[in-house]
Amino acid sequence: MKYILLFLTISFTCCTTSNFFNSKNIIIDKFPKDTTLFGEKINIESIGTNYLIIIDTLLICFKAQGVDNYFDIYSTNTLNKLGACLTTGRGPNEFLSIQYNGQYFNDSLGIRMWLKDDANLKISLFNLSESIKQEKTIIDSCIYLDRVQEGYGFLINDTLINIDPYPENVFFKTYELSTDKLLEPIKMFKNPYPNHSYQDQIFAMTTTLRPNNKRFASSMIFFNQINIYSSNFKSRKSLSIYTPTSSIKQVLNTPREERIVYYSLVGSTMKYIYALYINQPNSSWDTPRKIEIHIFDWDGIPIQKLIIPQNIIYFTIDEKHKQLLGITSDEEIYKYDISMCI
Repeated sequence: MKYILLFLTISFTCCTTSNFFNSKNIIIDKFPKDTTLFGEKINIESIGTNYLIIIDTLLICFKAQGVDNYFDIYSTNTLNKLGACLTTGRGPNEFLSIQYNGQYFNDSLGIRMWLKDDANLKISLFNLSESIKQEKTIIDSCIYLDRVQEGYGFLINDTLINIDPYPENVFFKTYELSTDKLLEPIKMFKNPYPNHSYQDQIFAMTTTLRPNNKRFASSMIFFNQINIYSSNFKSRKSLSIYTPTSSIKQVLNTPREERIVYYSLVGSTMKYIYALYINQPNSSWDTPRKIEIHIFDWDGIPIQKLIIPQNIIYFTIDEKHKQLLGITSDEEIYKYDISMCI
């Protein structure tokens, strides 16, 4: 790992403003500390990797298109390949789509991950440890759904919580698995211009659940805004980054291909929220540039801004080694020392 340059700023400024979510936003125009990271390229060949996952000492290269398989698995200690699993299909241990939202167990039964497959209408408890040992996909249990529950899905006890982005609105849905009952949806965001031609999931966002299941955080894709929610979504704190949140009409009047993507991903640990700030339209993602990772605590206090020279588009946190791994649109993987902010 190469050297790190540290820059300190005197203070950060917060104030409030009304926005289209009908709440008071806190404007974060500075971070108390800026740190420039210099990455080390990792030589891993996993063709078709879109996304990285780290659990304990395992690195998963997730291939959303299911090229050969969905997961290529490596050791974070040695970077040796340990196996590959999860194939496409409609069989009991196969998947047509995979959504992983950071929920896993690491106990005497091994590392087990909750995987959601909207196409096959199921939620599976995938045993990662046994799959590596037996060199095949091992599913410990499976929950079948009687309807499609689209959007980000989180399983808390016997309840499936879904954040469902419709073109015009975003709904918070609670699905009781034990009674097979969908409770009354809560409308989180409402578009005041429902007949506009450029809807296309205007409120799209990425969402993370705190490891203790007590809070959610989301980063808006087309708005410069971070939201922190209680587990029942009855309270929300919204942060506007650098400037007041962009107007919804301004975003709607911009064609999708020209729309600025503010945040591509949000992740979390018990201590912090990490949000990858792109601030570019999709058409410019391949252009070399510096990007930022914004770090907040779970009360919405800005902690630090990481400046990364490589144009990574997704990342994951390696808590054991105090590192951040990022992947570019060219599938190049870099690792960064973040021991100062984990």
